[in-house]
Amino acid sequence: MRIKKIIFFIAALVIVLFVYMNFFHVPKVLAIHGTDDIKEVLIKNIPFTDSEKIKWWERNSEKFFNKSQVYSVSLWRFDGTYLKLAPKDSGLFPDHDTDYLLCFDDVKSDKSCIDKSNWIMDITKSKDGYTYYQLGGRSYYLKPSGELMKGEIFKTKIK
Repeated sequence: MRIKKIIFFIAALVIVLFVYMNFFHVPKVLAIHGTDDIKEVLIKNIPFTDSEKIKWWERNSEKFFNKSQVYSVSLWRFDGTYLKLAPKDSGLFPDHDTDYLLCFDDVKSDKSCIDKSNWIMDITKSKDGYTYYQLGGRSYYLKPSGELMKGEIFKTKIK
């Protein structure tokens, strides 16, 4: 009887998590910075898995770029609050380093930066129709035919 309760609890938890992820955890673009073909996109509620992140981008990329346009974009996790350009408050020992921040010139405020540790992925679309994805040390590329491949398209070995 106790095992049935545990199995029922786990199944209910999985269902609740599934409903939350599909209906309430919707990615939302909060800001876009950059030029026509190089952008920084700040997103809230990005999907968890690599495949879901890539699918989300493929469904939404035409909101930012033409289908045939060559581009480079970085996606960043963002909660809606910019940071002030200042060293980290490391407590006992003063720190003068601000390299942990990415700041945007188009934000006219003393708070115009985000923490670089919130990087999600880089995406590059080339003129040959391939789309390249870099996600935390993992690489993928999407062929013009729509087939997603894991790994880098070009590997050079020197003997």
